[in-house]
Amino acid sequence: MDREILVEITVSRIEDEVEYRVVCSKGVRNEELAHYLNEIIEGICVWNSEACEETVKTIVGKVRATKTSRIT
Repeated sequence: MDREILVEITVSRIEDEVEYRVVCSKGVRNEELAHYLNEIIEGICVWNSEACEETVKTIVGKVRATKTSRIT
């Protein structure tokens, strides 16, 4: 069974900064990406409910687009 990666998310720490990278398959539409990200967040909330409490937590980082992840 072949696996097709649709969305890949990487979070890295570079010195004191957190960097986010989102790579999307060319075939992923904006609506699909939003759906996948919502499902990922929901899964994180099930896994670690404290991360989704009403308390606001702030994480500062960068999101870099690559040529392969540019969504039009």
